[in-house]
Amino acid sequence: KGIIGMLEVIKSDFDRTDGTTEAAEKRAHEEFVEFDRTSKTDISGKETKILLDTEDVQTTENTIVQKMTDLKTAQELLDGALKRIEDLKPTCIDTGMTFEERVAKREEEIVALKNALCILDAEGVEADCQGQ
Repeated sequence: KGIIGMLEVIKSDFDRTDGTTEAAEKRAHEEFVEFDRTSKTDISGKETKILLDTEDVQTTENTIVQKMTDLKTAQELLDGALKRIEDLKPTCIDTGMTFEERVAKREEEIVALKNALCILDAEGVEADCQGQ
């Protein structure tokens, strides 16, 4: 009974170790399959995100180029308008006359226009021309 008993103990230990090892391998395989599936899904999602981000960057770069072109055109138009304003300022502002001289000149023009109106008013309709 000594050797057979020992062999039975060895066999039961072997069966237990074999069962434990098979269960551990099965569990490890299931975990690997789950990890592999999760990793592939994660990688696929990240690759899609990279593709979308790359497209977004390209669109943004194209938009920047277009906006910079628009800005350059607008700046050129603004520069032209400002130059035109600067060219017109002397004509509009610097008349070479003082305020009093401009008022007197305006009064002379009003009198001259009233005289012209009276000359053209042959029928005497205008009130300002009836005394002349």
